[in-house]
Amino acid sequence: MDELKLDKWQKDFETEVKSLQAEYDAFLLPKKFEDIYQLKIDETNHTLSLWIDTEDLPKEIENRLSELLLKTEPEDSV
Repeated sequence: MDELKLDKWQKDFETEVKSLQAEYDAFLLPKKFEDIYQLKIDETNHTLSLWIDTEDLPKEIENRLSELLLKTEPEDSV
């Protein structure tokens, strides 16, 4: 994946994840939303990966974060 697609992927994910924050906040959990996940960039393979703090995190939020990463991944053109 080229750098332009990687940047677009990261921006699209960050835009989409904002809509998930309201759902997370409804659970009234002690951690800030920003502290439950990290978007990591693999410069070698030009891909994104997601670290999720699954401790005390509702499974539906964990699943939604993973789905958003996949949903926002740009198609690889041939």
